Amino acid sequence: MSSPPILIVGAGPTGLSAAYHLGADALLVERERTVGGQCRSMAVKGFIFDQAPHVMTSNDPYVLGLYDLLLGDNVQWQDREAWVYSKSVYTRYPFQASLYGLPPEVVKECLLGAIEARYGDWRSAQERARATSSGEAVVPSLTDWVSKLAQAGASNGNGSANGNAAPLAKTPGVEPPHNLEEIIYQLWGPGIARHFSIPYNRKLWGIPLEEIDPSILAGRVPQPDLSDMLEGALSDTHQSGPSSRFGYPQHGGSQALMNGFLPHLRGPIRLNADVTRVSVRDHTVTFADGSTATYDTLISTIPLPELVRRLSDDAPLEVRNAAAGLHHVSLRCVHLGFGRPKLTYKHWIYYPEDTVFHRIFVQGNASADCNPPGGFGITCEVSYSDRKPLMFDGASLIARCINDCRRVGIIGDLVPVWAAFTTDQPYAYVIHDHEHAERVRVIRDWMAAHDIVLAGRYGEWSHHDAAQAFLAGRAAADRAHATLASHDYRVA
Repeated sequence: MSSPPILIVGAGPTGLSAAYHLGADALLVERERTVGGQCRSMAVKGFIFDQAPHVMTSNDPYVLGLYDLLLGDNVQWQDREAWVYSKSVYTRYPFQASLYGLPPEVVKECLLGAIEARYGDWRSAQERARATSSGEAVVPSLTDWVSKLAQAGASNGNGSANGNAAPLAKTPGVEPPHNLEEIIYQLWGPGIARHFSIPYNRKLWGIPLEEIDPSILAGRVPQPDLSDMLEGALSDTHQSGPSSRFGYPQHGGSQALMNGFLPHLRGPIRLNADVTRVSVRDHTVTFADGSTATYDTLISTIPLPELVRRLSDDAPLEVRNAAAGLHHVSLRCVHLGFGRPKLTYKHWIYYPEDTVFHRIFVQGNASADCNPPGGFGITCEVSYSDRKPLMFDGASLIARCINDCRRVGIIGDLVPVWAAFTTDQPYAYVIHDHEHAERVRVIRDWMAAHDIVLAGRYGEWSHHDAAQAFLAGRAAADRAHATLASHDYRVA
């Protein structure tokens, strides 16, 4: 039998979207026994857990239309309850806009530091914080800043008579931020850097933040202005944002969203098909069972280093070296099902301090259908990498997560554990180091010249959520169809 002209490797959200948009022109192959990629779900002892946490967030009309197509009535939308646990208290996320409830000295330090970041010399603030043995963020006093603001207002014709002080200009000659640590100081100042942003990001990424390019924050982190920060310090204010409302399937977990594509795919799907070799010379792929498939255009959604590895010597040394220089963070998820209903009303909780996990996703609140009667499920996320190895694993990691959940008040000492297991995500978060963009460009350009289209978070080696993955799949389908047209194929 002849294969369709386009072969899609990987049936995660990007691959499924590409297959949907390509119709009968594509063969979709997946190494697992079900579609979904990292959005797969598992049923364990009456609980439903996602392989890794995923929810539906988008304001794009096209993506919202896809959600309707894929799920119909099987969806519920709700306001997100995201929180941070630090200083033994819970505050709303984002931390920088929700200081209410923290110790007064912490609130003062964060607000004064934010003023300095906007009206003073953020780089000097960073140097002062580094110079203290404890990393304490030393900031000017409140009276110093009131005086400076009043002086600035007077010099701009907005004297203190009407109380409208004009902002101070940025200090001339201060260089822009060159890495993640510096942009944190520039955006939020030394107080927020010290109490949340620096420890949380170090815990997540596991490498010095000086090695990460500041572009990693682009479009991903809320940046409230000073009035929002002040309001969030004085009252328990729910801050809106791009992900303040989310959707989730009522039944079936994230798997239901992924399975929603299946009735709409016109091309063939091959599961349990692990691609072990890609030949750009012959335009063929070889599977673990020894079988092969041909293609005119290949769409790859698998991690770039894995694709280059499967190309073997077909890829030139420059491409192999670029792939070897790509870095990422892995994720071990500890899924816990407890014998108590409704342990919390929260959805996400961020932990910048000494817990083994950096975040908890409250699976049981995404949908009540994820819980058996009388039970409640959560997922603890633990990042690791070659530079940040896991301190615990297996049963010891599960025990540590349960102990930390008790210590931070998620569960009490007598709450029974009904289910406990781990899943592994070897490729979770892409690290945007300073060489990232150039290395990806080298690989992408070579692949494009050999009829390979890269798509999605791992194919393009960039951050994509599920909604962006759907759009990435559509864009990949358009590029693949354009390639077919240039090869004189008739497209469906």
